[in-house]
Amino acid sequence: METIFKIFINGIIEFDRKIESFSTNLLIPQRSWGKKQWDMIFILLFIENVISLLMYYLLFTLPFFIDYVVTISSCFFLQSLYVRFQTLNDFWKCLPADLVDVSHQWTHIEIVDLMENTRLLHSELCELLKTFTQGYGPLLLGFFTSSFINLLLINNGSLSTSHSSINVWVQIIPLIIHVQMVTFLMLIIVFVSFINEKRMEVISYLRLYRISNLQLDIKRQIKIFMNQISACNSDQISAFGFFDINLNLVTIILVLLISGVITLIQMKDHPMMLKLNNDTKSFLGKL
Repeated sequence: METIFKIFINGIIEFDRKIESFSTNLLIPQRSWGKKQWDMIFILLFIENVISLLMYYLLFTLPFFIDYVVTISSCFFLQSLYVRFQTLNDFWKCLPADLVDVSHQWTHIEIVDLMENTRLLHSELCELLKTFTQGYGPLLLGFFTSSFINLLLINNGSLSTSHSSINVWVQIIPLIIHVQMVTFLMLIIVFVSFINEKRMEVISYLRLYRISNLQLDIKRQIKIFMNQISACNSDQISAFGFFDINLNLVTIILVLLISGVITLIQMKDHPMMLKLNNDTKSFLGKL
């Protein structure tokens, strides 16, 4: 995994070197988040994590600290990819509307060169996306799986525990755990959805052109780009290949969570479930 991350970081550095001259010549705005934005996210999530750890440190210290680290690092790498896809879209917006020569602004060669370079850089970013999935796929699989199991067990414990037998703080603990887990999960899903949106945004630009009216070399670049995007569309960010991470995953998790809770309620008289409920009550009683 260390080797994969080195490849990813080196790829990002090399990509930035290639786009530096384009960004300067075309006056592309800086899209990366500054230190202030990242510090704000880091501090807010850290405060939330510290509060949660202080309230139920006996059981959840190590797992939730790992969740915090995985979430922050994932979002950092995902945001790095997102702003670079956004920069490529900015490059495309700089091209003349009909991809024709503009006096004293764009020559035919400059148009073709920018189109080709944008296409090649888009391909490099898609490869970096695959590298990220290879490196973070196992971590994301474990993160999503453990979060789902924790949500399921916490729901079961909340439903099976008598509220009259525990104090108000213990009743709040499951809610805090839910908020933290859902926050971490949604952050990763939202960042991935932003990348997918920007990665496919260029298609909307390509479809605006009447290919029949374009010159042959420009027409060829558009066709190659369309084929390239179609091929890259199958390379989604996934949890080690078990499932794709996108907004549809929210619905899937909700359906599975509801189904799991209903199943646990139906099995509440099973010896295994009775033991689990007793262990939950015993733990909450010691807090």
